Amino acid sequence: MDTTRAPMMAMTMVGGDHFFLRRWVEYYGRQLGRENCYVLSHGGDPEHKKIAAGCNVIYLPYDPTRDCFNQRRWQMLSRLTSAFTSFYNWVLVGDVDELVVVDPAISPSLRDYVAAINPKGGPKVLTPFAIEMVHTPDLEPEKISDDRKILQLRRNFRLNANYAKPCISSTKIDIIPGGHFATHPHLHLDPHLYLFHLRFIDYDLCAQRLAARRAQREIQSGALEEVSREKTGWDTAWEPYISICKQKPIREDMEFADFRAEMKAGWRVKKEVYWAPGGARPKGLYSLPERFAEVF
Repeated sequence: MDTTRAPMMAMTMVGGDHFFLRRWVEYYGRQLGRENCYVLSHGGDPEHKKIAAGCNVIYLPYDPTRDCFNQRRWQMLSRLTSAFTSFYNWVLVGDVDELVVVDPAISPSLRDYVAAINPKGGPKVLTPFAIEMVHTPDLEPEKISDDRKILQLRRNFRLNANYAKPCISSTKIDIIPGGHFATHPHLHLDPHLYLFHLRFIDYDLCAQRLAARRAQREIQSGALEEVSREKTGWDTAWEPYISICKQKPIREDMEFADFRAEMKAGWRVKKEVYWAPGGARPKGLYSLPERFAEVF
């Protein structure tokens, strides 16, 4: 590592979402130290400062119009990611409902694992493998509580290449909205890093959160059936979740060699500027191995 820079930091932007921010701060604060966690609070929610005590909390003015909001948000996060590489060897950026984990069979420390990767002659941008957690209420009836780790109670997931994001960088980089693709010309799909997407981690929480987002979209631009606008993931997510949450996992697995190969083989230029892995969302649910239960 460059000893003039700190090892690693994590950054997210959040509006509301107190449940996910608590888990984000608890996990990254433990892994990286809260002094290396940066929380951009849209609207300056005072609860964010309480939850993220000891972190670097930056208040941003609230934008009620939300005009081109996601584009502007990720333009800012992209530029901050590049800027912070002047002071950190590795900068991790992502949504508040995403956690990047190193396989506990390899290392208990995300910082130590990433610090051992030398960007001089090695990868400069790391892409974790994508794990999208799916709460299956019939199989996992217990409620999530503050005194239990999430992965003690939720073990089922699906594969979703959309969440294999180039989210850990040691170099200047441009990231498109959503963080799905970036302007780095090489794919390093790390063999031991996993991005856990937690949008579907709990049936009731998911229903409430999606309803709130749909209501927000209606206030902003009108009801979907009344206006001419494209559907977003917030408009359509509930239907596929309802379908997949009733399934049973096929097997316990975290390897997926064939799917990893498909993602690498499909590596391509997207929109002439941004590079994207191949693959999509294979059918079926899988179950996490027991060794992940204590990670978060």
